[in-house]
Amino acid sequence: MLQGNHESSRNRPACGARSGAMEIKIEKTFKVNAPIDSVWAFLTDPEQVVQCMPGAELDEIVDERNVRGRVGVKVGPVEARYRGQATFEELDEESHRIRVVGQGMGDGSADMQLAGELRALDDGGTEAEFAAVVNVGGRMAQVGSRLIKFVSDRLFQQFVSRVRSELET
Repeated sequence: MLQGNHESSRNRPACGARSGAMEIKIEKTFKVNAPIDSVWAFLTDPEQVVQCMPGAELDEIVDERNVRGRVGVKVGPVEARYRGQATFEELDEESHRIRVVGQGMGDGSADMQLAGELRALDDGGTEAEFAAVVNVGGRMAQVGSRLIKFVSDRLFQQFVSRVRSELET
């Protein structure tokens, strides 16, 4: 199970507290047939990660902890584009833990809190475990959580496939 100090995230009001917002919880684990140090370096490099995220574009690396970009997603009949920023609140290379928060505005609003942890496997591969809470408001919140969950699962599978193709070659 993921652990870590989530205090700064707890003190910030969640987007879900706003009227009409929807909270989506995502928990995923996947394996990459690559050493943990290679996976860590890849997943903590915004330029590498954004190339694997469907619909995402990196606009600016502000500093080593803050990035700005855009993401677009289509869920059923609703297409939404967001412009925002993400902050790496925790990057613990020794324990291979990461915590990221992001906020975006555009066709509604969105915010995200993500915690991740990597574990070295006996076969030389790496297990990655991620848990995220995403809050969406506006038209996207009207689509329905089941459809959003279905699309988020599909996007996650595409992300993992792209990460593996980069690291397992």
